[in-house]
Amino acid sequence: MQQEPVPFERLESFLEKLGLTQQALAVLEPHREVFTSRQEAFGQFFLDYFLGIPRTRLILEQNHAAQRHKKALSHWFGALFSQDLDRRFLTYLWNSGVRHVQLSLDQRFVNLGYAVTRQFCQRLIQEQVPAPEREALTALVDRMLDFCVLAATDSFISMTSRCDREMIQGIAHQVRNPVTVIGGNIMRLLKKIPPDNPNRQAYETVLAENQRLERMVADIALYTEMFQGEPRPQPCSLVQALDRAVQHLREAGRLEGVRLRLELDPALPPVNLDPKDLEIIFAQLLENAAEAADKADPRVEVRSRPGRAPGFVEVEIFNTGPAPGPEQVQELLSPFSSSKPMGTGMGLPIAGLAARRGLGSLSLEAAPGGVRCLLNLPLAGGEAAGPA
Repeated sequence: MQQEPVPFERLESFLEKLGLTQQALAVLEPHREVFTSRQEAFGQFFLDYFLGIPRTRLILEQNHAAQRHKKALSHWFGALFSQDLDRRFLTYLWNSGVRHVQLSLDQRFVNLGYAVTRQFCQRLIQEQVPAPEREALTALVDRMLDFCVLAATDSFISMTSRCDREMIQGIAHQVRNPVTVIGGNIMRLLKKIPPDNPNRQAYETVLAENQRLERMVADIALYTEMFQGEPRPQPCSLVQALDRAVQHLREAGRLEGVRLRLELDPALPPVNLDPKDLEIIFAQLLENAAEAADKADPRVEVRSRPGRAPGFVEVEIFNTGPAPGPEQVQELLSPFSSSKPMGTGMGLPIAGLAARRGLGSLSLEAAPGGVRCLLNLPLAGGEAAGPA
């Protein structure tokens, strides 16, 4: 499996949030040797502790590797207290987290390891640092170890998410191929069957279900990619994103027969969202609303108003038709739950995930004559949204 690149910007933001600046690290300078001179003792202390846990003992003793692990732990401890927290060290720390995944090491044991390291450091400070300097040094070392925990957890999540993503994408690819072949063969068979043939309806049903399965595979792949990918928020125009989504759906024939009314204020300030996510939100919600609209009065309306919290805008997407009961609302926002016979049950979950990736939210509620989706999205720069 290809390794993820080191996310320097994210790791450096952790350093900034924890206040681990060069000025803050100056507290460590007079005491670096307190730690580096004890790196071998740390390696033995750490090894002895985890040899006492059956699960980690198996990992440490695999292929008689306990002493090799001790050497690596000693080196890590020495590097933490002898090097600057620059990109070279961040790469080293990130790769340590990758190694934990490769060893199938439970992240809970990794976090426990940092707790053990904290105990060792506190004991060193208590024994070897003058009393007036202990408090400031202890606080700094705690922040350094907090950063290590964040970096290790980030590495763990990134690597395991990549494994999950590759697995699901592989399954989707393997399912898509036979589904495509089946659909193509059914269509060829249908061309040879006259309209009055009693078997034709059965073939049409199989074809419709096959097409539904194709859409479901595509939706699962999209949901997985979004769930495990990193959003890139930037100022986006709601009106332009909505127009692009409408154009795409019209070209695909997904809005045929639907009376669409758009009432977004062109003067709305931009929202802060990944542009792809915003278009996905509108495309999924509009298609879902069009499919669910009352056949006798197929209307879909989109309007905006100030959000429920300062710095947010609320977009309402209303469609005519039967409204879900209170017990159905949460189900419809969950994957694979659909009120439509040929639905995939992924439209609302995909839209909700895209909104959450941008720190927004999506809710569903009954409305007079139909149902409405309420989309709350953050404005770029925290601007206030005027009335629409």
